[in-house]
Amino acid sequence: MRIGIDIDGVLNSQYNFCIEYGTKFCNELGKYKLENLNVIDTTDMFLWGEDVAHQFWDKYRKELVVNLPAKRFASEVIKKLKDESNEIYIITARKNNDEWFSETLKKDVEKITKKWLKNNDIYYDKIFFDVKNKGLLCKENNIDFMIEDDPKNLKTLIGNTEVIVFDYPYNRNREFENLIRVYSWYDIYDKINKFGNDENEKKKLN
Repeated sequence: MRIGIDIDGVLNSQYNFCIEYGTKFCNELGKYKLENLNVIDTTDMFLWGEDVAHQFWDKYRKELVVNLPAKRFASEVIKKLKDESNEIYIITARKNNDEWFSETLKKDVEKITKKWLKNNDIYYDKIFFDVKNKGLLCKENNIDFMIEDDPKNLKTLIGNTEVIVFDYPYNRNREFENLIRVYSWYDIYDKINKFGNDENEKKKLN
């Protein structure tokens, strides 16, 4: 099977990072506070304006994209999936010259991302950057599963591939309740194997 994997929120723990570093940043500023845990964007999480959000990411983006480790067991599970003859596709919206990256990082976003994947021992067969419509890309590349967390991407994926939702408060909407929901990387492994076994049983019945 072909398995698509998002980076931010799936391979790393961006949500917890935003809470931890966001509250630290509020303390440094001496104003603002954590307002909403049910959102993905720091602007909504802390009710910052875009200018403050840019200040935050200019200061702490490197901590996220360089120093934050991969989620526990992500590398281990991906290796197991690879060894079982699955193809691994990294599919991300990250891109060079992204306005939400600092001047010192933005020209090398793709290079930095590949280095992070290597440093965290994340195997992949192919990587797609600057993906604006993940559903369309999955359909065009015959992706069997896409592991995603962002609600706006989940909407494009439904109907184009089997969707695995990495659980967070911001993606517990009713419209996503019938998707495969996971809570860890070994949960992902179990759900993919269960799906594969169920499909094999269906074929036997036919």
